[in-house]
Amino acid sequence: MRHVSLDQSAVTEVPAPNRPLPSDASFVGHGGTGVRWRDLARKQVIPLGMVVVMGWVFWDHAAALDLGAIHAAARDIAPANWALSLVFAAISFWAVGRYDAVLHAQLDTGISRRAARRTGIAAIGLSQFLGFGALTGSLIRWRLLPELTLWQSLRLSGAVALSFLAGWAIVAALAVLLLQPELPWMKTLATLAIALAGTMAALSVYPPAPLVRMPWPSLRTMATVVGLAGIDTIFAGATFFILLPPDVAVSIAQAISAYLFALGAGLIGSTPGGVGPFEATLANLLPAIPLEVLLGSVLAFRAVYYLLPAALSAVIVVLGPRKCNLATEPRLLRTSHSPFLPPELERQVFFAPRAEANLLRTRDFSVLRDDTDIAVALAAPIGQSLVMLSDPLARTGCPKAARDALTRTARDRFRMPAIYKCGKRMAASARRAGWAVIPTGQEAWITPATFSIDGSSRRQLRRVLRKVAEAQITTCEGGRVLPLDDMDRVAQAWKEARGGERGFSMGTYQRDYVTCQRVFLAYRDTRLVAFVTFHETRAEMTLDLMRQTDEAPDGTIQQLIVDAIETAKAYGCPRVSLAAVPWAGPDANPLLAHLRTKMLAKSGASGLRRFKSAFGPEWETLYLAAPSRLALSVAAMDIMRRITAPPPKTASNPMKASRFATHPMRHAFKRRARPPK
Repeated sequence: MRHVSLDQSAVTEVPAPNRPLPSDASFVGHGGTGVRWRDLARKQVIPLGMVVVMGWVFWDHAAALDLGAIHAAARDIAPANWALSLVFAAISFWAVGRYDAVLHAQLDTGISRRAARRTGIAAIGLSQFLGFGALTGSLIRWRLLPELTLWQSLRLSGAVALSFLAGWAIVAALAVLLLQPELPWMKTLATLAIALAGTMAALSVYPPAPLVRMPWPSLRTMATVVGLAGIDTIFAGATFFILLPPDVAVSIAQAISAYLFALGAGLIGSTPGGVGPFEATLANLLPAIPLEVLLGSVLAFRAVYYLLPAALSAVIVVLGPRKCNLATEPRLLRTSHSPFLPPELERQVFFAPRAEANLLRTRDFSVLRDDTDIAVALAAPIGQSLVMLSDPLARTGCPKAARDALTRTARDRFRMPAIYKCGKRMAASARRAGWAVIPTGQEAWITPATFSIDGSSRRQLRRVLRKVAEAQITTCEGGRVLPLDDMDRVAQAWKEARGGERGFSMGTYQRDYVTCQRVFLAYRDTRLVAFVTFHETRAEMTLDLMRQTDEAPDGTIQQLIVDAIETAKAYGCPRVSLAAVPWAGPDANPLLAHLRTKMLAKSGASGLRRFKSAFGPEWETLYLAAPSRLALSVAAMDIMRRITAPPPKTASNPMKASRFATHPMRHAFKRRARPPK
């Protein structure tokens, strides 16, 4: 294996120096993005304008209010109603804290679920009382999660707000369609909201090719957000209803639906607690309730749902972070944006039973770690699935332990687990656990020690090799310094001739990536016309890239592969894999059969099988496994889309939390010992 350099900070982070915050109140977040206070304050102009407008609209009503009657209405609420309202409010805030947990999982920040829930409750509980949610929520999250920069906290707060608005819109639309309130245009708007949600769900399941590279949330993420929004708003509406006088002629359905629309008005206004728009909307939707009685109930509701949570949240914020908030449960760990792995991962990949473990260098995959922080496998979140590639990284790795880590990580990320291209041992373990298992490919492999081009089974191979000899093509193994400019030209010509590259379990050409592989080159005179690359481990070499131009005669790639087999034989490599071809057998499941047919057509499987069969290899069946037939079908669809429409060059995750973020407040809970004088 060739390693030009090793990025030792890829997984094991190096503490960044403590830097003071800029004196001009400008905070620098991830990637050097500046965030200024005046920019945040400018966003509050619209909410403040809403306060003025709603105050002017409501002034005529407010001038005639009897403040004594308002206080009397609040005072007359029975103790049992107060107690029940506290229970309903607690259930609502239980859901509130989980918005943050869902978004942390979607954005892959690396923050633990417990810390995310605690921070979400504190941020929403205090920001909804103070108002100016974009500013206060971000600062509270930044305070409680010092592993995030201010810019990351801002993005997270925006994602939480947008996800809640989307969830609220669907819940409100369902309420309109079910309760049929007498409100103009509401039914039309509700129908449009449901249609938009359905479109988003369809795009998440099977996006068209131009949109496949977008980071769509999974269906489980969408459903969880809508479910949490339903629990949150329905129990908040029930809190308001239980604080109404018992003699008012309003049903709980009317009260909750009115609360939903009043909440929307408050959210649009972004005033502290929705003050103004909230009351005005309730007064218009519940005209049967005297205004003083209604405002008395609203006053009690604000005490239970805003004041008390704000007080508890303030305590959490003042106490601040007490320990590291990074997750320790089974998780995915993405290495740095470089094919060069840190030393401990280089060693583990080199001793892996399958050389395709080197696909970790493509950055399409992350390291799946168990709860003891041991790397157990490669996995990638794609579509609705979290897909583990092949077998465990350790030759003696326990299939059950790897499957359990995959299942728990998939659950935390709101995806369905699946295992792709695993061997018979892993497939048998999954089948015993009740998983659905189907053949997905056949891997061609050769024993170099006994390989020969003689024999009837390799007659076709000898024929094309003679053509290469007649064309006077010379071949050699690439050295430590590869002809990268020439390889760029060959790879680009191959890509243009075929309309692009495949991805996921197939490598894509990148300069740094090929320097980590064994490379074999073919020249016509002095001009490079073809090359192949192989993944390499102690026990195996596996064919990866095959690139050639129109100048290469038939058989050039075959000659390079024969050279690679001879090289493997020379240094005692026990096995050379020619990689897998799609399995072409029958399938009883109609959806899987349809997906398999499409995959065979797109991959040119028949020609690929003929090409590899010319070497007279042994064949090993590989499998796809998932907990259910539905999960199996969805995973097959996700994998097919990612192979045929791979994303562009992968960038680092701008939302990844770091133990050594730029935020110096992390030292508030850990005093450093002074150095000796």
